[in-house]
Amino acid sequence: MNMESGPMAAGDARCPAISTQDIIARDKVAAPGWVRSESYAFLGSEDISTDRYIDPDFARREMESLWTRSWQFACREEHIPEIGDYQVYDIGRHSFIITRVATDEIRAYYNACLHRGTKLRASGSAGCASEFKCSFHGWSGNVDGSSKSITCPWDFPHVDPANNSLPQVRVQTLGGFVWINMDPDAPSLEAYLGAEALAHIQAWKLEDRYIHLHVQKSFPANWKLTIEASWRPIM
Repeated sequence: MNMESGPMAAGDARCPAISTQDIIARDKVAAPGWVRSESYAFLGSEDISTDRYIDPDFARREMESLWTRSWQFACREEHIPEIGDYQVYDIGRHSFIITRVATDEIRAYYNACLHRGTKLRASGSAGCASEFKCSFHGWSGNVDGSSKSITCPWDFPHVDPANNSLPQVRVQTLGGFVWINMDPDAPSLEAYLGAEALAHIQAWKLEDRYIHLHVQKSFPANWKLTIEASWRPIM
């Protein structure tokens, strides 16, 4: 119950303090429409099952149904400005090498040698490479993903170098971010985000920004709880 207005309909309760929109409205120079826009939908107040936080099977289904099908940004374009620059991006059990192969082209390869599945680059690593070489048996690929060399090729007569390129996932750039998607049948990034979210990103002109520093802190907690604890809705 709100002491001033009495009983309220579900979802109508709001903090009585000054909102972000109130502050924006006071500006002498009117803010652009995308800053003043609001979108709210009451999604219910029922308890959420703890299974989605602690159940391994839920995490497995989430990985299969969500993370392998959604667009996610893997790095910034300024992280890989030159041809051969790369960053390794991990999500769950999946690992990818994000690399620039041309001035206007970025690719993302599964971070695994086609011979034994050994990681070609360590998780969390970055740098510049002229090849991606397996540390186990020495098979290597060029920066463009094509096969460069196969150790002891006489022992692999069935392997055709032309068909031994590193598998890729889809890549798009937007707002200075490099986005990847493992699902070949997923909609485009623009369609996935939707017109309203896309308009906001384009208005921010994030491609003109850059990362100044990275801050990382480890918590003895479930990652979902940590993210939700750091998020606050703007009323």
